[in-house]
Amino acid sequence: MTPGARVAAMIQILDSVLQGIPTEKALTNWGRSNRFAGSKDRAAIRDFVFQAIRCRRSAGAWPKPLSARAWAIGSLSINKLPLNNFFNNMQYSPEPLRDGEKVRAVATEQNILDLQDWIIDDLISFYGFETTARLSESMRNRAPTSLRVNRLKASLTMVKKSLKNIDIEAVSNPTCDTALTVKTNLRKVVLSDIYKKGWIELQDAASQAVAKLIPAEGNVLDYCAGGGGKALAVSARTSKSVFAHDINPSRLAEIEVRAVRGCHDIKIIHNHEIKNFGQFDSVYCDVPCSGSGAWRRSPEEKWKLTPADLENYIKLQRKILIKAESLVKDGGYLSMITCSIFESENQIQRDFIVQSFKDLTLVHERQYLPNENHDGFYIVVLKKSN
Repeated sequence: MTPGARVAAMIQILDSVLQGIPTEKALTNWGRSNRFAGSKDRAAIRDFVFQAIRCRRSAGAWPKPLSARAWAIGSLSINKLPLNNFFNNMQYSPEPLRDGEKVRAVATEQNILDLQDWIIDDLISFYGFETTARLSESMRNRAPTSLRVNRLKASLTMVKKSLKNIDIEAVSNPTCDTALTVKTNLRKVVLSDIYKKGWIELQDAASQAVAKLIPAEGNVLDYCAGGGGKALAVSARTSKSVFAHDINPSRLAEIEVRAVRGCHDIKIIHNHEIKNFGQFDSVYCDVPCSGSGAWRRSPEEKWKLTPADLENYIKLQRKILIKAESLVKDGGYLSMITCSIFESENQIQRDFIVQSFKDLTLVHERQYLPNENHDGFYIVVLKKSN
């Protein structure tokens, strides 16, 4: 496909998004209808679409653009791409630009930050304008892709060498000593032998870093295990069993396959079984949250989130934390993890735990804000008195 044809596809997909179709579904629908497109074309179109959504406001498309075409023009303009290379008379390209189509959104402070007004106000009230601006800039760009090296099976050196042999460049990530960031040929990673052999897992570097801060002595329970990334990381670090639970059993489907692949000892606990296990030395909860620390990966979420949604997450998190606290032995640890940048989901929840449970004291906390190396994560670890 020519560059213009790719942009024409971008416009079609953005038009579907404007009609209320989720981005991933819109991309899938387009792919099924255009099977001639190769993998490189599909990847390029996907990048165009996701970048347009990340920069929706500065592209002049918030709350609603004049058209999908106008949204595409705005997005390509702010990313300093030559519009005439895409909008020309070549076959399958969008028609050439008309007078006035290069007009961009007014460069107000809010537009440049590429967030909803209420989110801007919330972040500035906690972080100040400069940090909020840095956060916004990070979230306007593509997220890095990182691997966790499974040291039960391989070293960083072994993995780097094996990846290089198949033309994948990966460099050490300063966020965590098990993390590598992929620079080239990302899509070949999951097809590689070392992935299939369990030497590596796809996991954000900050996610790996918070997993290293989870106390792992004695019996450890991942109470909101989901796909099991942190349970696998804790197991790899300790070479011990980790118990994994999630209220939604379907979320646990991948863990057993991943555990076998990486030689991890993960024991699944279903909802009806958890009462039979008593208490644990360490319980950690990667609680459901706004996902704001990872908005680069699902950018439409930052335009959909409402204050009511955020409040519902806060209420759910507190219910989970109250239940999780009851599963911690005296002298044990309770940890809360989010992939959020909101104070209300992090520091205010920390204060809620401490105020609600007088026998819990703060051990440590750490916040990772989104940057070129990792997504945004927060962890707080508390100890229960004997």
